[in-house]
Amino acid sequence: MNLGKVMIPVLMTGLLMAGSAESIYNKKCASCHGKHGEKKALGHSNIIKGMPVDKFITLTHAFATGEKKAMPIAKTVKKKFINKYDDKQIKAVAEYVNKL
Repeated sequence: MNLGKVMIPVLMTGLLMAGSAESIYNKKCASCHGKHGEKKALGHSNIIKGMPVDKFITLTHAFATGEKKAMPIAKTVKKKFINKYDDKQIKAVAEYVNKL
């Protein structure tokens, strides 16, 4: 078996997932958290730049469910994010944010 035939699809899948996470971040997160995750959304949230993947996922779910108190707009935004994307996509965004 040619190694290139195996590795090219694997590498392309990784690139597509990275692009997808970046695209989701830019569409759904950057307007409040900043292009590089450097802002406190609405002046109240955590700065998410470099946030550990597990913490990003846990906090996103906690805000969406109301487990962690947040401004009503933050809860609504997080809930829409959680409902729109599957766990794999959310993890990909968390990994993207971690590398910002």
